[in-house]
Amino acid sequence: MTQRVNVLWGILSSLLIFSMIWIGWRNYKISERIEVMKNKSIVLGTDEQLEETVNTLEKDLNERMAYETNVTTDPLDLTRTLQSRAFLASLGLRETLEQRGRMRLSCTVLGDNPTGIVKFMGRSHILRVGDELSGFRVASINAREMVLMKGGSRLVLVNESAPEGEFSERQNSLQGGSNF
Repeated sequence: MTQRVNVLWGILSSLLIFSMIWIGWRNYKISERIEVMKNKSIVLGTDEQLEETVNTLEKDLNERMAYETNVTTDPLDLTRTLQSRAFLASLGLRETLEQRGRMRLSCTVLGDNPTGIVKFMGRSHILRVGDELSGFRVASINAREMVLMKGGSRLVLVNESAPEGEFSERQNSLQGGSNF
């Protein structure tokens, strides 16, 4: 029995020594490869296709950043499409004062840079002091009125509520209509 135990201990010891030698050898080879990689100089930018792709992407990015959108009319304004008085009358809408060319100050917002919303020609225009609308320049805005100047003439718009029967998106949504 003792011979068997001695043989087993001998085999285990041999395996242990062989494993340690094998692990040491592998670590030595790996450390050699690491040293070779450390000493190897890496040259970037030699791949011509990659360089061309990067240049193209940078050019496209610069073009997109330089692009400016200039919209002179509201693309969602359907009044340019639905201009027939007969069509609007069939919907139960009557011509409002703004559609006839009258300006109406619907509200003012006071603060560091006072702002007024003027309804004119069926559209809302957000104006600040110095802005221009139909040749009129905004001279001043206070809580109840906006003063517009054109040449030597002066036009004072006073806050007014919307005329009775004027169609608005808010009225349509309150009545359960759809806002398209």
